[in-house]
Amino acid sequence: MSAVNPYDAPDADGRIGRMRYLAYNTGANLVMLAALIPLSGGFAGLAAMPDLGSAFGIVYIIANIAALIIAIMWGKRRLNDLNKSGWLMLLLIVPLVNLFFILYMMCFSGSEGSNNYGPPSVANNIGVIILGSLLIVMVVLGIIGILAAILIPMIAGA
Repeated sequence: MSAVNPYDAPDADGRIGRMRYLAYNTGANLVMLAALIPLSGGFAGLAAMPDLGSAFGIVYIIANIAALIIAIMWGKRRLNDLNKSGWLMLLLIVPLVNLFFILYMMCFSGSEGSNNYGPPSVANNIGVIILGSLLIVMVVLGIIGILAAILIPMIAGA
């Protein structure tokens, strides 16, 4: 049987499709949010205790560095799915270019079949589809909220 086992450990040179990329980023951001909100609230109450506040600050910095490393790893694998080099992740540090680059990674489908970076990723399960769709819904709601914040005062003032 030559089927790909979805429970195998991921390899650094593998590929992930766009829905799995969105789902992984959404899940990681939700976990970071759940972990860092109490820490952020803790900073305000710990102003009088600088030693403990510093410890929370160090944990916060370490968590963000870990999130950055994971995001780069997933971005590289997403670029591999698009049959592009992971070095293109450096485009994220170029202002304005990074916006179009993120849209490219989120919207374009990967290459069909095997490419230079391996076989296609495994099929998405329902959890991946729900979590990936959640990010899409949040982005759409954010855009609607921004438009409403701009248009409502304009309409009310007219």
